[in-house]
Amino acid sequence: MTLIFALEGGDGIVLGADSRATFGDPRGLTAQNDSVLKSYQLSKYVGILTAGDANLATMLLSKWSSGPDDASGVTEVMGKFRQAAKSSLGDWFKGFAVQQVAGAQIPTRPALTFIVAGYDIPKGGKGAAVPRLYQINSMLDFAPAQAGFGFALDGVPQYALYLLNRLYRKDRPIAELEHLAAYAITETASQDGKVGGPVRLATITPGDGYKLLPDPEVEEIVKNNVTRSENLRKSFYGE
Repeated sequence: MTLIFALEGGDGIVLGADSRATFGDPRGLTAQNDSVLKSYQLSKYVGILTAGDANLATMLLSKWSSGPDDASGVTEVMGKFRQAAKSSLGDWFKGFAVQQVAGAQIPTRPALTFIVAGYDIPKGGKGAAVPRLYQINSMLDFAPAQAGFGFALDGVPQYALYLLNRLYRKDRPIAELEHLAAYAITETASQDGKVGGPVRLATITPGDGYKLLPDPEVEEIVKNNVTRSENLRKSFYGE
């Protein structure tokens, strides 16, 4: 399983993901791998997070030709990527149903979800860059859905959704939201074994574009969150 999400802040966007892939039926014996990368760059101002079949997601992303030098905005890039995903799955899984129909014996496509986040950059440099968060899902034939409340998440969302509803603020700088992102992942991992492994964080800003944070920097954020968590506990009891 997995946990992925994007948080819009006052000066940028934070992308967060765990790095655990789970193999097998979660109702029985499973195996896991904690080295899966789930955050990728699609263009200078656009990043993508993956949930679902990790190997299939890697194949789809390997067909993507844009990169750090492409200054296309997030809406344009999302549109191109969803069309590429629809075309590839249509080719690879001919005759497979998009969703499982009760009682039907038709095989169903593998489940894949992507969060595509970034900025739409105004043409000619006039006007402000506009942050947008999109989700596309193979079970809905990759129909685009735009998050309208500052964050988007998928995978095992219950614990993270609770924390974000309590603690997230859209006006906070990404330096603070990096800590919230890491906290939501580690707290989920402490309660659900389908989430785990090293925390991965990335940021997107109108100035610098997409940036994957180095592992030592993320480890320091996770370490500092121990103190933040203890302070949260103390504040509840008025200590």
